[in-house]
Amino acid sequence: MPNQSFLLFGKTMNLEKQIEEFLNLLSEANILFRAGIALYLEETHGERFQARLQLLLHHERELDTLSRFIEAHLRAEPIVPELRGDVLQLLEHLSRLQRLLAKNLMDFEAESPEIPASLHPRIVGLSQPVSMAVEVCIEAGHAFFHETEKVGEYLSKVAFYEKEADKRALALVKEIFATPTLTLEQKVHLRRFAEKVDEPANKAEEIAGWLAIFFMRRAPMNPATA
Repeated sequence: MPNQSFLLFGKTMNLEKQIEEFLNLLSEANILFRAGIALYLEETHGERFQARLQLLLHHERELDTLSRFIEAHLRAEPIVPELRGDVLQLLEHLSRLQRLLAKNLMDFEAESPEIPASLHPRIVGLSQPVSMAVEVCIEAGHAFFHETEKVGEYLSKVAFYEKEADKRALALVKEIFATPTLTLEQKVHLRRFAEKVDEPANKAEEIAGWLAIFFMRRAPMNPATA
């Protein structure tokens, strides 16, 4: 069945390819963030952790360059100004998500929190739904441009994974404060890093909320919802 999504860019294939590259790089950044957390737990400042961090920072620079390219070409595209603004806003939200992934992993490298081995399984467990929330959010971005009728499915999944991440984050914080060998200062510090692992899922939920509003507003323009 042909895609019923509204056509954003006409025949501007180069722009579509750049947006696809942008979303693919963001997906890779999400994988690097999750891998970086796991490697930090294994080896703190080891070479593999540093390699993931540097690659994540490289992705951030690549995404910044692509974002500027896409913005310049979007402003030259013959599309409805309000629609252009919505697309630019979505790309800006996704860019902020990428910067959040990079910043939070850099904070691990800069502050080097000492995480007891007993907490490692909970942190790895938290990173799983966080990563899934971000990935499904990115898939919603793909659908935004190519399969508009599927966006709602992805938004529901983002909400599911974000709620699961919140549950696991709360369980992690409770275990942190129940660990008798930690000082109060250490507990507060570790809680902050639990929040840093969880934060990308919250940003994904924020983007999903914006997309939901977008489609409520744009439904009459989309043949799939007519």
